[in-house]
Amino acid sequence: MADYHSENASTKQDTIKKKSVKINPNQIYRMIGEIDRPMLIVIIALVCIGSVMVFSASYAVGETRFDDSYHFARSQIFFVVAGLAAMMGFTRFPYGILKQVAYAIYLGVLGLNYIVPFFGITRNGATRWFNVMGVEFQPSELLKFALVLVLATYISNNASRIKTWRHGIIPIIGLTIPACIATLLQSHMSATIILLLLAVMMLWLSGIKRSYFGMVIGSVGVVGTFFLTAGRGILEKYVPQVFTRLEIWFDPFKYMSWETGGKGWQPAQSLYAICSGGFWGLGLGQSNQKHGYLPEPQNDYIFAILAEELGFFGVICVISLFGILAYRGFVIAQKTPNRFCSLLAMGITSQIVIQVILNLAVVSNTLPSTGISLPFFSYGGSSLLILLCEMGLVLSVSRYSFVEQG
Repeated sequence: MADYHSENASTKQDTIKKKSVKINPNQIYRMIGEIDRPMLIVIIALVCIGSVMVFSASYAVGETRFDDSYHFARSQIFFVVAGLAAMMGFTRFPYGILKQVAYAIYLGVLGLNYIVPFFGITRNGATRWFNVMGVEFQPSELLKFALVLVLATYISNNASRIKTWRHGIIPIIGLTIPACIATLLQSHMSATIILLLLAVMMLWLSGIKRSYFGMVIGSVGVVGTFFLTAGRGILEKYVPQVFTRLEIWFDPFKYMSWETGGKGWQPAQSLYAICSGGFWGLGLGQSNQKHGYLPEPQNDYIFAILAEELGFFGVICVISLFGILAYRGFVIAQKTPNRFCSLLAMGITSQIVIQVILNLAVVSNTLPSTGISLPFFSYGGSSLLILLCEMGLVLSVSRYSFVEQG
């Protein structure tokens, strides 16, 4: 009798074991590391097109300044390879760890941004760069991610109280203001604008009352309108560089002459490049504006060279790729199993969308020139490396979704 019960119990345990390991093949595939393939394909496509455009836009400048037409392209390709390798490494990164150290990362990066005006490298009157073993980088690039990370952590930890003014608006503003002050001290207005827009986006995603959100947006609108109208004298006195850019924005062609310092030369030449591209463009490598007309064509105004060489058709193709990237990023965020990784994926995706929109607006003179780079396209190895690491985290979120749900 005892043997019968023992044998029967053993049979039940075997049955339970068999049932416990019976997993859908698709679920097993997710567990061993499937990432969002459309997102990965779009990222690689943007990196490849961006690398080609960096070479096309920079070879004339490289030949003139360094007697080496591959000067910029060679450096960019190195960081492309390193960035893609880092991105694939981050696809297996347990991003949950970031939530535990989010405040430490934010404070550390914030500290770097506060000391860069004292120990950094100065260019064109602005001190924004550190030099680490021959590689220059802007700590403000890290600050964008750090702000998204700390806001995602705070919002997810206070989800039940986030709709109140005390636990919603005030803490988010309190985390954002020190970051904005740090970039203002660097005379980095573009980074300040991006940080503010990221905070607004995270505020919207947090789920606060729409009336509170409307009050914040309304306040920002009132302040902005004041400085563009009655408060222009304040801008001219205390932040003359901002006032000058606003004046150039209204009529860049007026400031092209040597008498005005040629301050409107770059936005005006950008418009010439865009207009001359037509529908099909002049052809890859056939830009005229990059031959001494458009300063630093491989940097913030690289999209103008793309429009000139690839035309309206090329512009639509690239914008479509960015649109697909944004769509996939938000799809990944919606399918995540917890609030933190959803906010993290949305925040990183929003950062790219904001930069793309602002860069295109600046290049087309829809907005004043603010020195905003175009993700995956503008020359800059360290910023590309940081961006690809962020993309790796988004892909990691898509890869670990089933593991956390299970």
